[in-house]
Amino acid sequence: MRIERKDGAIVVLEADRAPGAVAMTRAMSEAIAAAREVHIGWCGARNITHSGAIGYFALQAAAAGMAGIVISASGPMMAYPGARVAGVSSNPLAIAVPAKNRRPYLIDMSTATVANGKILGAKDKSTQVPLGWGIDALGRDTTDPCAIATLLPMGGPKGAGLSFMIECLCSLALSNPRVAPALESGAGINDPFLNGTAIAIDLAAFGDFEQFTREADRLGDAIVKLPRADSVDRILLPGERGDSIMAEREVSGIPVPKGTWQRLVTAAQTVGVAAPK
Repeated sequence: MRIERKDGAIVVLEADRAPGAVAMTRAMSEAIAAAREVHIGWCGARNITHSGAIGYFALQAAAAGMAGIVISASGPMMAYPGARVAGVSSNPLAIAVPAKNRRPYLIDMSTATVANGKILGAKDKSTQVPLGWGIDALGRDTTDPCAIATLLPMGGPKGAGLSFMIECLCSLALSNPRVAPALESGAGINDPFLNGTAIAIDLAAFGDFEQFTREADRLGDAIVKLPRADSVDRILLPGERGDSIMAEREVSGIPVPKGTWQRLVTAAQTVGVAAPK
């Protein structure tokens, strides 16, 4: 990996096909460093591989006392309104902000109705999925995860339009478009290389940082005290569902579907790595 450009708040990182988790950790570190100098940092990372849950990188900024925004762009895999085939990607978006006594708030979402990983998980578990998650090769709704050829956007035009704009900010800004070349060539999502953007915002530059974190706590307190709907035991703030899952899995381990495990074992065998018993 190498820094190709630094200019004020802007950093361009050529990741050279680095693992996404490595590249985006570096990108957010560069964004935070720039924000410490000029109060905002924007690092675009070109040619990364899949980076997993991008909320992890947004939380890097929150841990540094900043707001973090992370987006990622890949080839077409999600339908565009009016089309029956993939036209945009399910580009994810994550935002994290720190609080005072609460854990940082975090939203980490796909612009599709669900992330593609949930459909892959359903395949590995041999379970059906709800209508509205994806369409088959003929553009028809389906509940069979093995038949889903194209994801559907969250909120129709809203999710598709957001993904379109992420491609502009994440790929076109780096002179590394992902969608148009794939559509023009018919390559689909065969290109494994993505782009990522990490943004860090120095909240202290707006005024009293301590007041911000106190108000963040106050906002959370006000939301959780809302009258609960029937059958709801607890109102969750952004990030708390993931926090509870992480706490459970740190104790009990991470469940792996049988199909996923079999694919991991097969991949290990191809490079001579013995699977753990």
